[in-house]
Amino acid sequence: MSQLFKSLVPEEAALQLEAIIQSATDGIISIDARGRMVLVNQAAAKLFGYSKAEMLGQSINMLMPAHHAQQHDNYIARYMKTGEAQIIGIGREVMAQRKDGSQFPIRLSISEVEMGERRLFTGIVHDLTQQKTAESALQREKERAQRYLNIANTIIVILDRDGKIKLLNDKGRKILEVEPNEAIGKDWVDHFIPDNYRSEVKVVFRALMDGRDIEYYENYVQSASGKQHLVAWHNTLLRDDNGEITGTLSSGIDISAQREAEDRIIRLNQELEKRVAARTEELAEVVNQLLGINKQLKHEIKERETAEAALKTKEKQLTTALEKEKELNELKSRFVSMASHEFRTPLSTILSSADLIEAYQKEEQQKKRLRHTQRIKTSVANLTSILNDFLSLSRLEEGKLSFNPSEFELTAVWKEVEEGVQGMLKKGQQLNIKGLEQIPDLNTDRRILQNIFYNLLSNAIKYSGEGQPIDCRVHCKNGDLKIAIQDYGIGIPESEQQHLFTRFFRAHNVENIQGTGLGLNIVKGYVDLLGGHITFESVPEQGSTFRVTIPLKHH
Repeated sequence: MSQLFKSLVPEEAALQLEAIIQSATDGIISIDARGRMVLVNQAAAKLFGYSKAEMLGQSINMLMPAHHAQQHDNYIARYMKTGEAQIIGIGREVMAQRKDGSQFPIRLSISEVEMGERRLFTGIVHDLTQQKTAESALQREKERAQRYLNIANTIIVILDRDGKIKLLNDKGRKILEVEPNEAIGKDWVDHFIPDNYRSEVKVVFRALMDGRDIEYYENYVQSASGKQHLVAWHNTLLRDDNGEITGTLSSGIDISAQREAEDRIIRLNQELEKRVAARTEELAEVVNQLLGINKQLKHEIKERETAEAALKTKEKQLTTALEKEKELNELKSRFVSMASHEFRTPLSTILSSADLIEAYQKEEQQKKRLRHTQRIKTSVANLTSILNDFLSLSRLEEGKLSFNPSEFELTAVWKEVEEGVQGMLKKGQQLNIKGLEQIPDLNTDRRILQNIFYNLLSNAIKYSGEGQPIDCRVHCKNGDLKIAIQDYGIGIPESEQQHLFTRFFRAHNVENIQGTGLGLNIVKGYVDLLGGHITFESVPEQGSTFRVTIPLKHH
């Protein structure tokens, strides 16, 4: 640029420079040593609401708020005297004042020019109003989002790929006993996980970063004072625009009190079992005493033989009562253990999803609300299924389930069952049935037969993976209805197959799949009620086939 001006005559150079200054989009103002404006471009005049004529020759203080004007005069005087620069050559943000008295933010860059004995100061003024407005709006949005997170009754924490904390809401800070922003940037595992759980949590976190879907997980966290809390987590992977995993968003519920209550129930149940055992010993002693008395009475007169018979009858009744009491308490123990586990997970899911639905208040968050609503419906369906199992078992044991035969077509029953299990099917699973059209009208209890189909099909779906078919074959032979339901899922360990129809029994390879251990016991009861029988074949990792034989007609 300097070479260009050197090639021009003085008049042309001055005109060129004036054109550049006047066409600049930022304001340009030059002042002399007394703070009087000697040059003002058009952008500066427009920015401050003056004409250039109104500004030239006037003090630069007219463009400043009153509290800045005095400081400016003192600064110029001090600089002219000492030569010590504080803002010259350094850009800074300050407030300026328009002609109408309104104030606005600017970025001001000042330079000094010496023209012989004359000294001028030139400032370039850039309006920051739009930038500050945008920054304020962004800050308000961030504060509003933080308020939503803070009112949630769950711990919400965001971790980056390295396990560093990016966000922690008020509930989380309260549980961990940290001040606002104190936890930001810290390693989650090293600072808030107890020593004996760190290795396990690191393995889980690495699996999440590798893309594994671990939606529900429980682990202990440790507060600043050393107090430990058991937290149930629901995890969501965070991804960038390219789909790469950038971290996790986890919502957690403190279930310490709930777990303590469950443990207390188990301890009380164990104490009850000890008391029952003690009572059993006492009753055994009484029985032994009665046996001894009975032996003595054998030598007495014939008239006392009636009393002896009565004592034997009483002995038998006591023994029977003792066995029933032992069986009842064993069932109570297994029921408490199973129910506390099977009810806990869907109830935790319902509570977590309900809390998150309250936090999703924007219309564009409808998809997230629907996802959590579906999770609630699924959990309620699981609870309903568990309660239906208990109700069916109770009716069978109490003999309240009556046999009501009627004539009907098997096609209609299959259609109802197929509709009932559609919601259970996993991705890619499909129900296949053969031989349905060849079955004649049946004369048996339609409702019980439908329940047999439903229980066996739901088991096949539950213990099969995505994309695996469920095959059902029906045919008639020797006056009986033959049903075979085959899956290609996890199968049943051979060493445990003998216990399959026992109440509350669940094989060790299905411990992570929801269930009560009552389904097959109930199915066997239904089959017995219809006068039929049930068998099965199973190979681990290859699947299972259940075969049911039911009489076609009852007379």
